[in-house]
Amino acid sequence: MRFAVALAIIAAAALAPLFVGEFWVGLMTQIMIFGLLALSADLLLGNAGLFSLCHASFFAVAAYATAILQVRHGVPTILAAPAGILAGTLLSTIFAFSVRTRGVYFILITLAFGYIVWGVAYRWASFTGGDNGVTNVPYPAVGGWAISNSFQYYYLVLFVVLLCVWAYSILIASPFGLAMRGIKSSEPRVRSLGFDVSRHLYVAFVLSGLLASIAGVLYVYYNRFINPAAASFPVSVEAVLMAIIGGSGTILGPMIGAGIILLLRNWVSGYFHFYHGILGVVFIATVLWAPKGIMGLITRWKSGDRGEGA
Repeated sequence: MRFAVALAIIAAAALAPLFVGEFWVGLMTQIMIFGLLALSADLLLGNAGLFSLCHASFFAVAAYATAILQVRHGVPTILAAPAGILAGTLLSTIFAFSVRTRGVYFILITLAFGYIVWGVAYRWASFTGGDNGVTNVPYPAVGGWAISNSFQYYYLVLFVVLLCVWAYSILIASPFGLAMRGIKSSEPRVRSLGFDVSRHLYVAFVLSGLLASIAGVLYVYYNRFINPAAASFPVSVEAVLMAIIGGSGTILGPMIGAGIILLLRNWVSGYFHFYHGILGVVFIATVLWAPKGIMGLITRWKSGDRGEGA
């Protein structure tokens, strides 16, 4: 059943551009990119119970590195994109030392790390461009093959995101993934079994940063522009909210959450300036009545349970 559902989703995603206009293709591209960012944050939240508020940093650093290399130095895509992913991942190897803390202290230290990156992006205008950012980022091109429009780029993003989701599914089903969920459930018990908890969490944080960096590179090629807003606190928060609303600890949940938030943002902002208030209401309603997110509601519906979840 799961395999059939996965094939149906992939087929629908592949055929969608044939039936919708450019606006919807662009929106679906954003959903996949931010869904990947949400999935990266949920690697920690859903599997290890760590609430990170600095994933926008890896997202933005990867995007900045790629944009600066391509726009200012003429580095080709085949080198600039991996360099951007490497830059974001290397930053995560530093920020990953925050796993030495737990609970509110982990949240606060990742929040502080995030503000440092945002401050550098905003203040170091001679390098990052400040508020003006880095513009005119070209579409990806490798040799004689080049992306020339948003429809072609949609399929590239779809391929990369599917590849990342496939790798993610293997990771969480592996002994490493099982150990992560064990740490979330009972860290002292896992430690008593001889596992090096700190090392597991460190590696998970770096892998999470890798996924966020891939999302950042995809974003800068889609947006063709990057500024400090990509490294801001709201981006990190929204990534976590996407995972929670869709269903933390699942693979499809972060993608569903990204779709809900981006659809609300595009629809509500057209009628109501303070659309963040609507997003807040949606999050509060999720916590109160659907704490396991949309995927939790689907699971309850499939099991025939109509009672309230907790």
